[in-house]
Amino acid sequence: MHKSLLVVFIVFVSLVCTACVNRFAVQELNNNAKELLSQGKVDAAIARLESSIDLDESIFETHYNLAVAYIEAKKYDKALASLEKVKQLNPDFAEAYHSMGVCYEEKAYEIINEEKEDKKLSNDDEETAETSKKELSTEDKIKVTEYLTAAIDSYNAYLTKKENAEDKEKVEQKIDELNKKIKEYSDSDSVKEENE
Repeated sequence: MHKSLLVVFIVFVSLVCTACVNRFAVQELNNNAKELLSQGKVDAAIARLESSIDLDESIFETHYNLAVAYIEAKKYDKALASLEKVKQLNPDFAEAYHSMGVCYEEKAYEIINEEKEDKKLSNDDEETAETSKKELSTEDKIKVTEYLTAAIDSYNAYLTKKENAEDKEKVEQKIDELNKKIKEYSDSDSVKEENE
């Protein structure tokens, strides 16, 4: 009987010690990743944070830091996946919703700016500038409005979670701008027909 209690106690102590060591290692990797991010070494920071999650995936801060690094690297789908994990682990963490808004907004602007880049490439001379104006496809306009709507929803969730946000006015302005952009891209006849 004493031997079995002793074995159980030893197993329990070793589990607690392992958990403490893992937490310390995770914190160390997180601190290291933050330092790397501040130095502009985004890929190295991502590697550290992914290693940290391998050690302990229950720490929402690690997932959030990884999302921030992914955003910095313009890997918005990966950032959104990390932010979803943050929401699962800590649904009241307001900054996750703000960062989701940033991701969706950036995804929309990638589509918009891709169109502008195409125009810039085709506008090498004035004569072709008028004849080669490229418009976003109906599918792209729908995607842009979906992403901008998701950004607005995320920013609104942020404001709901953080009622006394210092940047409340700025976020509200951002929401107004995005609503205007949605109107701009959803007012075209082709998008209206597609949505009906």
